[in-house]
Amino acid sequence: MDFAGETVRVLHVDDNSDLVDVTATVLEHEDDRLCIETATSVDSAIERLSVERFDCIVSDYDMPGQNGIEFLETVREDHGDLPFILYTGKGSEEIASDAISAGVTDYLQKGSGTEQYKLLANRICNAVGARRSRRELDERTRRLESLISSLPGMVYRRLNAPDWPMETVEGEIEPLTGYTAADFETGEVAWGDVLHPEERDRIWETVQDALAAQDEFEVTYRIITNNGTEKWMWEHGHRVPGEADEPDALEGFIMDITDLRERERKLERYKRMVNTMPESACIYDTEGRFDLVNEYLASFYGSTREELEGEPSSLLPKIRSEYEGDPYQDLIDGERDELRGEVSGEFPGHGYEVLEYRLTPLVIDGTVEGVVGVTREVTEQREHEMEIARQRSVLKAQQEAVIDGILVVDEDDTIVSYNERFVDMWDIPRDIVERGDEEVALGWAMEQVAEPEAFRVDVEALYEHPEMTARDELELADGRVFDRYTAPVIAEDGTRFGRLWTFRDITDLTEQKRELARQNERLEEFAGVVSHDLQNPLQVARSRLMLAREECDSVHLDSLDNALQRMNDIADNVLRLAREGVDIEVTEPVDFRETTDAAWKIVADGDEAAELRYAADGNREWIVEADSDRLSGLFENLFGNAIEHGGPGVTVTVGLLDDGTGFYVSDDGPGIPADEREKVFEAGYSTAEDGTGFGLRIARQIAEIHGWEIRVTDSEDGGARFEITGVEFPE
Repeated sequence: MDFAGETVRVLHVDDNSDLVDVTATVLEHEDDRLCIETATSVDSAIERLSVERFDCIVSDYDMPGQNGIEFLETVREDHGDLPFILYTGKGSEEIASDAISAGVTDYLQKGSGTEQYKLLANRICNAVGARRSRRELDERTRRLESLISSLPGMVYRRLNAPDWPMETVEGEIEPLTGYTAADFETGEVAWGDVLHPEERDRIWETVQDALAAQDEFEVTYRIITNNGTEKWMWEHGHRVPGEADEPDALEGFIMDITDLRERERKLERYKRMVNTMPESACIYDTEGRFDLVNEYLASFYGSTREELEGEPSSLLPKIRSEYEGDPYQDLIDGERDELRGEVSGEFPGHGYEVLEYRLTPLVIDGTVEGVVGVTREVTEQREHEMEIARQRSVLKAQQEAVIDGILVVDEDDTIVSYNERFVDMWDIPRDIVERGDEEVALGWAMEQVAEPEAFRVDVEALYEHPEMTARDELELADGRVFDRYTAPVIAEDGTRFGRLWTFRDITDLTEQKRELARQNERLEEFAGVVSHDLQNPLQVARSRLMLAREECDSVHLDSLDNALQRMNDIADNVLRLAREGVDIEVTEPVDFRETTDAAWKIVADGDEAAELRYAADGNREWIVEADSDRLSGLFENLFGNAIEHGGPGVTVTVGLLDDGTGFYVSDDGPGIPADEREKVFEAGYSTAEDGTGFGLRIARQIAEIHGWEIRVTDSEDGGARFEITGVEFPE
């Protein structure tokens, strides 16, 4: 062994002090690596061994106290394999045998020449070299075994044959495969048996191609363990050429990467999730540059992830400008756990945008290495929210502007909207409506109505039939009367949202309706009396006229006949006008066209030239909410006016208004001058010589008691066009 630069410390033990001194001098002269220490007794030698380190012991055999063999045995007990050379002048086969049995490293007899010292120096170096080599080998072996035992896998040597039989395996064989090392080393199981069937051909070809190129390989594949579990393996190996005709061998390392593959799979799924999320996600470095970005963020900037990473963010300066100090640096310094909010402004390629952001420190092993940022565009959302807020403000203003008390509840019977008028009308504590508890609010109302039980039954019936609409009058215990209306609230998609309640104080209007009813009753009574009382003198006059015609022939008689007929018509119209002014009690869905056709037959009877037409959509079924008899009277008066003023052959057209608010009746007659269009609705106004002037007045009265409006304008044919609006067409 080469000891270049190394010192070998030798303890020479001999009871002859002159000899040990000479031996030390000669040995150090023979080999300058040797450093000889001496002891003249076994006891002193043992004492020095206990406090000093020596590489070799050279000892005489025949010494007082203990001989060389006994000293050797002591050394072996306390110092293990320390090289021990028995260097004695008393040699015999028996001593040599005992020395060998005691574990002596070497045995050498003293001589008189210098050659014996050279031989001793040689033996010392060989013994120390051999011990050091053994120790280094043991250390390497120990380290290798320690390495193998600590590796998460196995090392192997196997033949490079299709089944890949194993020669030796070490490491975590059984945890890895479910088989023991003996299973592989005895040939009971080959590595090819463990490979997943779908992997065998691929792995064989991959390994052979790699060996042909560079004598080593690296592969990833699946195996099936002894209990049927599928695992992923990573293997790295190299070729070991075989001797003579024997096949080459492979040596390498195999490691279980199942968990790693699963983590990689999860990481890949996570990356795909991050890259497909409709939000911008990134990691900023400590300087505010993009370190890692997802696809959405790259798309937002009109770039690629590779081009964007390393570039400064245009968002961070906008965020920093809205704070005092540097909030981003606070994240980096660990003084903030989070930074979130909204920022708006101009962004490259996008114009004005509103972005919602959240920034958190990226902490790895206790150190902040960057910032994780997630942002999303909320421009449309914020605009939508602003529009909703605006609409709510408008709606609230509208609610507060009306004279009705308004209450809206959702499907969960929670109050979602109300106006101040509702609170005032019912004198309800504000905290009740603000809590949103409809049941409490209705309970408060029940205590104020005149008939609480009937009120409760009505409300329960409505909630049992949520699609119902209802309107009625509600009497309160204090004498007030409310017009109550309720209807379901329907969303644009047709889903039912809740229920609307409106209340209008009609206490005075009720009284007005009653007074009007009394007046109408007196008017009808008066008209009936007038009509009845006129009939007798008119009858007498007609009878006298008949007798006069028999006695003489005079042009005055025809004029008298016309006057009497006119007086009769006036009496009938006065009675009809009084009756048409009475309020409608009940309306119902009425077939519009059927009513129109019937009225035309009554009015146009005898005038075969007159024609009734319907507008283009007149073939469909029209339904109108009205009093059937009054609606018929409306058409009779309008048709009669057209025939009276349009003359023989007049054409009358009926149709719906384009805006869906009502209908019209037009003719191709002479029309009505603009300055007379309001006068035509006055009682007694007529441009015809024999007209009574009540027809259009009756038509307006019928429209008004329905809640409609009627006006006259020009028709497309130049005649008169009467438009009736405010009409309800139920589905």
